[in-house]
Amino acid sequence: MKLKTILLASVTLMTLANPVQAEICPPQVVVRPLQQTKIIRQEQFGYRLRIPNNYKTLSLNSSELLVFDPGNFARTQCLLKNKVPTEFPYHISIYTKVVTSKNRDLASVVRQANPGAEKFANTKVANQNAVTYISNTLGVQKQVSFFTPNNKYIITISTPFNIKEGRPTTIFNKNVFDQVLSSFTFSK
Repeated sequence: MKLKTILLASVTLMTLANPVQAEICPPQVVVRPLQQTKIIRQEQFGYRLRIPNNYKTLSLNSSELLVFDPGNFARTQCLLKNKVPTEFPYHISIYTKVVTSKNRDLASVVRQANPGAEKFANTKVANQNAVTYISNTLGVQKQVSFFTPNNKYIITISTPFNIKEGRPTTIFNKNVFDQVLSSFTFSK
């Protein structure tokens, strides 16, 4: 590699004659889900779910599973490879956390961990009582939380809201989010 010296106001800087260009990551583009699905298993916490065949997952710290469409997965891989300090593109997140609270009321546990939670409603996921709510803590997200059958963990499935003119509008990738929720089951 050939070096070139530049003299600026009595300070010598060394630069590469042919600097290495950082890879330009693809733009955020959401790819439509295929009708065909595949099963994703998470053995540590004993659950499984279905996602579209063309979608990909990324596991973080063994407690978080991220679901990406192919376009945003490619962008995420590029950002990780180039160590770009930024947020991941929009995705669906399945986060598992140890329940440390003595209070076993689900909504109270959620409120304690997420003070920005609002608009609670009861629902069921994987035959477990669950709460659905809006979180304003780190952006506006639709979230659903429920205990594992042994009550040792709380699982939260979330997706961001699309933003238009600075306001949340619709749920990002709603059909896939609904598919994840409706197909979520615990292994025996």
